[in-house]
Amino acid sequence: MSDDGWDEGVDIPNCECLRETNKAVLVTRGGGELWIPKSVLHDDSEVYEDEDRGKLVVQTWWAEQNGVS
Repeated sequence: MSDDGWDEGVDIPNCECLRETNKAVLVTRGGGELWIPKSVLHDDSEVYEDEDRGKLVVQTWWAEQNGVS
């Protein structure tokens, strides 16, 4: 884990943001939808807000806990 509290993270390819709130984004991936807290998004993520598409990068612990690892 790095000094900023981040491990290497988990890449989730081919995501699209459908909705955004102050605290989370709703993304589609593999035909399903998933709410992801903004607090677990890495700076390398390409998906942050409405209509963004691309690679999503989240903290490993969150991915494992939510079955997306």
